[in-house]
Amino acid sequence: MELGNYLILNDKTIKILLSIFGPQIREFGKGETILEKSWKENRLCLLLKGTAYLCIDNEYGDKQLLDFFVKGQILCHEMLPAPNDGHCCLYAKYPCAIAYLDRRAFAQYADRNPSAPLADLLFDMFRACLSAQNEHCHILQQKTIRGKILAFLHCQNARQKKNAIHIPIPYSDLADYLAIDRSSLMTELSRMHTEQLIEKKAHDIRLLQ
Repeated sequence: MELGNYLILNDKTIKILLSIFGPQIREFGKGETILEKSWKENRLCLLLKGTAYLCIDNEYGDKQLLDFFVKGQILCHEMLPAPNDGHCCLYAKYPCAIAYLDRRAFAQYADRNPSAPLADLLFDMFRACLSAQNEHCHILQQKTIRGKILAFLHCQNARQKKNAIHIPIPYSDLADYLAIDRSSLMTELSRMHTEQLIEKKAHDIRLLQ
């Protein structure tokens, strides 16, 4: 289990959760909705495979990418904003598998086993959701395109803990996430590569400075 701005459960922790709670598991095809703000959903959704997008309809009726989630992350109703107007949902960008964890069963287990490693996990899940929102705000507050890119790369570096950062979403979606257009993103990445700030190879980027 890795804690930081994001909570990402490793395979060992996922296996323990599945064996203890025996949750319902559901498959979602590409484009299918996993959660909507209008639903009364009180379960925690553990992403077992795939990539999920948190999107909101903007004033033009287009989907705007607010965040994205990968295997080992927790999806919950609280992470969806409550817009005055427009539709907000979590959907499967690529085919996903979700394990539904019952909050009450989780809390009861923590009460019965206060010293167990999983006892603090429920709190960590909600803290991670809030931290993820703060991280995206920090990225968007950067004044320049390069600043947004570097802030994003440093966040991904801290999360992935690898020398080569894998960009887990298409560059067109990354541009949406950074609130810039795709051509500006690709131009700036090329400049950073030329200036030897980064080494870019397809969807893998290495920070050199």
